[in-house]
Amino acid sequence: MSEGWIIFGLCVVFVLGAATRLVSNRDQTPLPPPKETLRDWRKER
Repeated sequence: MSEGWIIFGLCVVFVLGAATRLVSNRDQTPLPPPKETLRDWRKER
């Protein structure tokens, strides 16, 4: 039973470590501008 808790703890530490890296890198890199996906082709004449 204690081996299961150790494995569970390691998984939690791994997930939290990956999540904190993603959150901290998000502040440094600006997001790209949104792409124009829908356009009104009727107004392009």
